[in-house]
Amino acid sequence: MGLRFLVNFVLLALPIGITLGVLLGLQQHRDATGQGPIFGGDDDTGGGSTPDNDDVLKVQNCDKSFGIHPESKGQNYTLNPNQWGWDGKQGGLCLDVWTNNNKTYATDTSAPEWQVTWQYDQGDVDAPVHAFPNIKVEDVFPLQIKDISNIAIDFDWTYGVGDNASTTTDDTKLKAVTLNANVAMDMFLDSNKTQAASSTNATHELMVWFAALGTATQPLGMTKDTVTVYSAKNVTIDGVKFGLYFDENSSGQFVITWMAFEVVDTFTGDLYPLVEEVMTLGKSGKTAYAKFPSDTDYIGYMSWGTEAYYSAKNVTFNVASLSIDVKSS
Repeated sequence: MGLRFLVNFVLLALPIGITLGVLLGLQQHRDATGQGPIFGGDDDTGGGSTPDNDDVLKVQNCDKSFGIHPESKGQNYTLNPNQWGWDGKQGGLCLDVWTNNNKTYATDTSAPEWQVTWQYDQGDVDAPVHAFPNIKVEDVFPLQIKDISNIAIDFDWTYGVGDNASTTTDDTKLKAVTLNANVAMDMFLDSNKTQAASSTNATHELMVWFAALGTATQPLGMTKDTVTVYSAKNVTIDGVKFGLYFDENSSGQFVITWMAFEVVDTFTGDLYPLVEEVMTLGKSGKTAYAKFPSDTDYIGYMSWGTEAYYSAKNVTFNVASLSIDVKSS
């Protein structure tokens, strides 16, 4: 599914209000943890200098779009609430990030723990996604696809009902609040390395879905009568089987999605075989894959997060651990 999101470090929109129900729920959580008002601001956005000690700082942002960039001695990331499909009404979202003042994390490629609490009403059928809160890989791209040898990712996440992190993802409870959301890796590709870095200008979007929660959460190409699923051979990584869907989005970008056949909340594996398979199909000469990208194209943008469609009550997506390590040959 095509995403329209901005993940710049620069503030792109001033804080805007959320509905009373969401506001009260999120504020109760802040009160319980000794925090100030939601829109009162935090002392640090994670982008400036911080004391060189072992303290952990919690940063919260409920803006439409704002880049939180924790300083790190290893892999750098930018986190963003990225409410690109939200008009400031009927719901809202807050992003929490726990940053380490000593700028070190579990490994050189580990990200800080983070979570989002959100609630949105159901949107238009042609534009169902309200936000893609995500973490973006910095200082790595653009890279030509043929020069990439490994895209290692390791994560552990949960989705739960309420304002706090859940220890498990309870599908029954999530269905009861009509949660519709996915959990996905998102990449943008183009033959031009500059355009590849733009989520709006890149010619191709390549996604890997690790979860599709709710009946409305479907990748582009899945609902068509002529649905295309590549199944000539099983593509299995870390014991997870993925199926392939593709179509153009409303902006004319060609979107290719690998979707797991089951919910995957813990994963350790290399995603490059999925990218490589797309390139192989593109070279196959088959008409169905004529629009697929080439291995001489560039990946200019890579992020991972959850597409928020709608939920009747507040839900919290917590990422206890995440590491993304891209290696080039």
